[in-house]
This record gives sequence, C-alpha cells and structure tokens, in this order.
Amino acid sequence: MTSNPATPYRAWSAWIPLLMSGTALSLLLVYLATGPHAPYMVVENGVPRPDESATARLWQLLMVLQLPVMGWFAFRWLPRHPRRAVAILAMQALAIVVAAVPVYLLEH
Repeated sequence: MTSNPATPYRAWSAWIPLLMSGTALSLLLVYLATGPHAPYMVVENGVPRPDESATARLWQLLMVLQLPVMGWFAFRWLPRHPRRAVAILAMQALAIVVAAVPVYLLEH
C-alpha cells in the first residue's frame, strides 16, 4: 500500500470523517433506541443540575475531531484535484449535517 494515493478518493483523510460522522450518528441512534435515560445529576455551586451523558461527550468529540482531518484533506487535495476534492468535502459536510440534525431536532 502506498502512502501517496493517486486520487483523493483513495486518501484516508477522505474516509475517516465519513466514518466518524457515521459512528456519531450510530451512537446517537443506539442511545435513543435503548429508551429513556435518567439524567446524571451534578452539584454545581450547591445547585443540582442534569449533566450530559458519556454518549453526548463522545458524540461531541467525534464531531469536532473530524474537522482537522477535513482541513488536512482540503490542504492536501484541493490544489491537486479541485473538483474531486470539493465533491468529497461536500460529502463530508453532508455527513456532519446528517449526524447533527437529530440532536437539533431533539433540542427543539
């Protein structure tokens, strides 16, 4: 396996963000499918408040950590293959939106 793929479609940085968005969406769907969850309570300045679960933290990490990978992909491939790179970046952006829409809908 070569470390310099000839096309952006074969680059690891093209597929990792898609996998991360898919994992974030799957994590959310499994969390919702397992039923209602009691909120974790945290005492902050003497006032108890619900805290986000580990699922929410993992989702946030997956969503944020894909941005540097997308930036690397854009830096590496936009100058070489602009059309193909823009198509892949559009897929990555769409995957982020698809993973974020359920969270948006749940909060509103």
